[in-house]
Amino acid sequence: MKLAGTLLFVMLSSSVAVAYQETAEVDQQLVQAVQNAGGQAMPLAKNDARLSISFHLSDKEIGNDILAMLAGKTNVHTLNLRGTKITDEGLAHLSGLKGLTRLHLERTAVTDAGLPHLTGIETLEYLNLYDTKVTDAGLTHLHGLKNLKKLFVWQTAVTEAGEEPLKSALPQIEIVPDFRKDREKAKVEAARAAEDAAKEVEELAAKITEQEKAIETTAAASTSAATQQQLTKAAQDSAGEVLKAETANLETLTKLLEEIKKNPAAAKEAVEAAEKSVAEAKAEVEKSLAKTEAAKKPAEDAAKAAEEAKKKADEATKALEDLKKKSEETIKKAAELKTKSEELQKQ
Repeated sequence: MKLAGTLLFVMLSSSVAVAYQETAEVDQQLVQAVQNAGGQAMPLAKNDARLSISFHLSDKEIGNDILAMLAGKTNVHTLNLRGTKITDEGLAHLSGLKGLTRLHLERTAVTDAGLPHLTGIETLEYLNLYDTKVTDAGLTHLHGLKNLKKLFVWQTAVTEAGEEPLKSALPQIEIVPDFRKDREKAKVEAARAAEDAAKEVEELAAKITEQEKAIETTAAASTSAATQQQLTKAAQDSAGEVLKAETANLETLTKLLEEIKKNPAAAKEAVEAAEKSVAEAKAEVEKSLAKTEAAKKPAEDAAKAAEEAKKKADEATKALEDLKKKSEETIKKAAELKTKSEELQKQ
């Protein structure tokens, strides 16, 4: 037990010693030189002496001469030269960076001529050539970089013809953009889009058929409601005319009664007869008034129902017009997508 404890103590002490040694191995002279040149340099981790060096944020002009300080260094893990003034000649200083894993050369003047300087950096896993003058010919110099996993060639002269041989040489590599992969993806997406558009055309055709039936239903309902409105209106008007006639008759009989009463010589029987006629006329007026009031609400309800039915019929017609318009647009779009898909499939 005591022996095990002693061994554990020795192992932990050794680990601490190694960690301290790795930290102590940071090339402070190189770090200072990079900083003096306007760059930044720092260890990858507390116990990892390899350096991550960047010049892309420098406020100084970074040219080929600056890279001379890096020649032969094996402790450089990452180097960022994005947007600097380095050229193909400057890359010669990087050929001896045997531990370099990540290299940023985007937006520099690097061309195909500079890439042979990278062929000996077998540890390289990441290379960014975005917006450089590199072409398909330049990629041939990368075939031997067996650890290269990611390559960026946006806005370069690289084409699918240059990418495919590199992908064959380095099966693990991911190239951005991957023209063949993107083309195949575009084919699948175009075919799917064409299918979806064709399906939408069919769905719209079915909706148009349904909407045409809906129009027939709403139109019939509107016609029926309009007819009912006419009937109730006619009944209301008829009741109104009867009331008007009964009211006029009452007025006439009332005047006649008044004239009879004004005549001193009028017989009692005549007055009573006139009064009876007025009373009967009033009763008729009241009946006609009741009928008129009774006919009023059905007429109003019928008018409202007719208005609502017409509104629904108009909405159904408008919906059909919208569907037909959308269908025409979708048919046109489907045709365009089909043509595009067919053209892509030929590539």
